[in-house]
Amino acid sequence: MICKALAVIGVMTLFLSHPSSAQETTTQPAERPEKADTTKKEPEKTDTTTKEASSDATKREWRLSWENRPSVRYGDLVRIDVRARFIGDVRGSDASLEESDTSRLDIARRRVGATGTIARVADFQIERELASARGWRDVYVNYRGFDHMHIQGGQFKLPFGLDENTSSANLDFVYRSRAAALSPGRDPGIMAHGRVQALRYELGVFARDGDNARGNDTQRVSGGWTAAARLVAQPFRSFTSVLEDFQAGVAYTSSDVPAGIADLRGDTAFGQPFFRPEFAVQGTRQRVGLEMRWRPGPFSMQSELVRLSNERRGQSVEDTDLPPLVATAWYVHGTWLVTGAQKTRGADEPRRPLFCGGFGSVEIAGRV
Repeated sequence: MICKALAVIGVMTLFLSHPSSAQETTTQPAERPEKADTTKKEPEKTDTTTKEASSDATKREWRLSWENRPSVRYGDLVRIDVRARFIGDVRGSDASLEESDTSRLDIARRRVGATGTIARVADFQIERELASARGWRDVYVNYRGFDHMHIQGGQFKLPFGLDENTSSANLDFVYRSRAAALSPGRDPGIMAHGRVQALRYELGVFARDGDNARGNDTQRVSGGWTAAARLVAQPFRSFTSVLEDFQAGVAYTSSDVPAGIADLRGDTAFGQPFFRPEFAVQGTRQRVGLEMRWRPGPFSMQSELVRLSNERRGQSVEDTDLPPLVATAWYVHGTWLVTGAQKTRGADEPRRPLFCGGFGSVEIAGRV
């Protein structure tokens, strides 16, 4: 009920912000011709034109629909879907943690936003995290007017990391892997992406090195302008076989970091740091990532290897170069939908729904 109430408020706001547009389309119906001539089917042509004009006017009206979520449309030119997401979990730990009692119910994600399309050649997304210091999350426009290339601009995640770039609604676990902490995260930038047969590519330039590499300590340094690339191959995509969904990829980022103490960090699921080097750095920061995913039937396998290195030029006591600061992380995980649904369709589409005589979806998962 809370989600629907927020969604309705958002839709009402959208309507109130465009009163003149709605009035113009609804108060000016197509004019009917005066008396039609009696020569050579002229009335038929006029009548057909009137119907077409009336149809066009109807298509250009703002209207509200509700298909799983509230949606506002302006003919076939604009579509805006209002979304809200509230995800909670219960967690506990034997470790002594400072911040809070981890045994209580935690509303981990509280987000509102909107997605939509513009004139069938562009789509957009706006999403904000409630009660979070970072606030705005994905805010971008994606232009898809070319055959094999889309252009995306705004704030979004750098193309690095399979787990990091998987939506939180589609994760196999409550938390992302700790290896994902070495992925860049979000930052403003522009990116070209698309697919050429079995190869999917993403190439972009971003203002900084991603928000995962920055903390609240303003005395620490992080990367500036960052180049990022990701290539993913799905070699059996055109075949109907158990390997059809198999994919493997490689990703890379590069940025320059000024002299200072690095702000790289890695936190546990409970927010405690497990990787926070107190070393001075200066020079190029590079990430290299390898990824693999395979989802045959109700099973899935996924793995990543991430290597991050940061140069330390002139950081010795004699102003000479030190060996690069290197961090390496990996994970392997597997899942099994016990109730038999196809993993590629997700656990939210069970073969036998819960309230229709079935057990819904039950999944077993493990990760190292």
